[in-house]
Amino acid sequence: MATVTMKQVRPGEVPKDGGTAVQDDPARPVFSGNGPNDYVCVECGNVLATSMHPDAMTFKVRVRCGVCRTINVAENDDRPASQRRKPPV
Repeated sequence: MATVTMKQVRPGEVPKDGGTAVQDDPARPVFSGNGPNDYVCVECGNVLATSMHPDAMTFKVRVRCGVCRTINVAENDDRPASQRRKPPV
């Protein structure tokens, strides 16, 4: 199992149609899956998601840490924010 540090969200970095999950209990991860990675907060190292596949942790998924309140996003997509959004139809 690999541990992946998330990154702090900066303005304009995540599409408006993304959601922010709130970790109510710092002792429990927000998400749990069957993948190879655990995701931790960039500021305090608190576990936010366990056993997640990178495909599930997209730039639309934000998690607010229950310990330090930092809003985190996975760094699975290294394209600039302007290239992540869907093109207008």
